[in-house]
Amino acid sequence: MSITTAFKNAFERKIEKNWDKIFVLVDIHDTILKACYEQAECYEYFPMAKEALQELSSRQDICLILWSSCYPEKLDSYLDRFGNDGIAFDYVNRNPEVVNTSLACFDDKLYFNVGIDDKFGFDAESDWAEVTEVLKSYQ
Repeated sequence: MSITTAFKNAFERKIEKNWDKIFVLVDIHDTILKACYEQAECYEYFPMAKEALQELSSRQDICLILWSSCYPEKLDSYLDRFGNDGIAFDYVNRNPEVVNTSLACFDDKLYFNVGIDDKFGFDAESDWAEVTEVLKSYQ
């Protein structure tokens, strides 16, 4: 499934179910930033990643969740950097807004509508431009 289709499906379901927002999960390495596994961190964004994330984080109809396996001290430096770049994540590795129901348990698996991660098939070199385009369609 393309990232455009994933967003369209999520927004259409939001409209159909009369939800206030959708939940978007985003990884850091090889998704937002080009992976740099050296001691000195690299903050080189993929094309259109910063702009798309600024738009995602500014919208009231999107809850933006950072999805990362970084250690807490490293995660704090990323969050500071993203904040300085106008990107605000609502949560990190959790979604307390969606609780267990009679049909679903979210104790160990957080709920999200769209996942943006290279391991989910997201192509960071080209897909961020698609994200910005689909967001324009659902304002």
